[in-house]
Amino acid sequence: MPTFHDPLADAAEASEALRGLAHASRVFDDPADTYTVFGDLTASLRSLRQVLDQLANAHLSHQGRAFDDDGNPATGAADALAAADELHEAGTLLDQAHDRLSAAFSHSGRIAWHAQPTPEQAAVRERLAARLDGDPATAITTVQAGTLTLAVWPDTPVGEHQRYAYRITDTTTGQELEGRDLFTGAGTPVEPDRALRDLATFLSAAGEAHQYALDHPGSGPEHEGLFPAWVAEAARTNTDVLVELSEHGPTDSSDPGPARVGRRWLNVVFLQGDEADAVLDLIDRSGADAAIEHLKGWDYGDETTDAALENGYVYDDQPPASGTDRTLTSSEYAVTYNHALGHVGLYRQFDTPSDPVLLNDPPVSASISTGPSPHAQQAAPVHGGREARRAALGADRDWFVQPTRTSTSPSHGLSL
Repeated sequence: MPTFHDPLADAAEASEALRGLAHASRVFDDPADTYTVFGDLTASLRSLRQVLDQLANAHLSHQGRAFDDDGNPATGAADALAAADELHEAGTLLDQAHDRLSAAFSHSGRIAWHAQPTPEQAAVRERLAARLDGDPATAITTVQAGTLTLAVWPDTPVGEHQRYAYRITDTTTGQELEGRDLFTGAGTPVEPDRALRDLATFLSAAGEAHQYALDHPGSGPEHEGLFPAWVAEAARTNTDVLVELSEHGPTDSSDPGPARVGRRWLNVVFLQGDEADAVLDLIDRSGADAAIEHLKGWDYGDETTDAALENGYVYDDQPPASGTDRTLTSSEYAVTYNHALGHVGLYRQFDTPSDPVLLNDPPVSASISTGPSPHAQQAAPVHGGREARRAALGADRDWFVQPTRTSTSPSHGLSL
């Protein structure tokens, strides 16, 4: 057990613990366990960075007591200074290692590990294989999101990593972008509507980052460089529709489906920026259950329920989540979180019939079509968009802007 006061004993225990981890991590029976190990390693690197700084400061603050074996103080002081410099350099390199580990952590968090293909997954594989082997035109799935036309189609996998190609067209300017870096996990192909949701997630993040950059000149939002400038601007003007698409996916508006009655979810709190970072750190240290207990402090019972019903933050079947979010349900609560996009949300279950009059406007569904020349109608503004949410949560703060963190890491594609 750590002493928290004896650096010699704690250093020896840390060394032994890392030796044990090196031995134990040779085999993972469940690859999903790597996500938990990632979180502990990230926290360990932050602590190790602090240790290096403190070692350097010890050499500097006690420099006057440094001598060489012959009793020469000048040589001893020079060696103490050189040791401090090397420790600071090691800390800088450790920062880079922390950034790479965090990026790997984010990628790993997007993987849904499966022990073996189920019959449903095998059917998905067969359908996608048929598309790849057949007429390319039949493999294209398109959706209209405001003024943007989004198209995706299966592309050749990269190893175990499934991949979609995509096309983004701005119908107002005619500009077009194609890419092949939309990765949708490893091992198991996904349907095109999931790929569209993932693409919309990245576009909405780029649009909100662009809005933040316009509101805060000189800042460097984390997701500002995901797409070219014209795509980020088009995404900014279509943010609400893209958020709706990322949360609910494309639907066929001609078939509304049966009315639902039963269990529903309401939003308790949605955090971004520094407040979300604090909760994400809590998840890394103690798990999502601890985060749920912490976020329950925002739940004021009937008052929270009434506010959610009034503002339309009520969802059928399951809490809203983008294709890159992780969701954990515990009792009557569920937490959704995303390390890459930097947000956390808490939702509570409640029983009530799905009554359309609870909302002032019906939710907007993006129209979906299959084929090379879609003619979908433009979607109307989404009820409960950014301005409505700001009004509900407090107009003096914007919960949906990107945090002021910057990133110098190069882009590695739209890996989900």
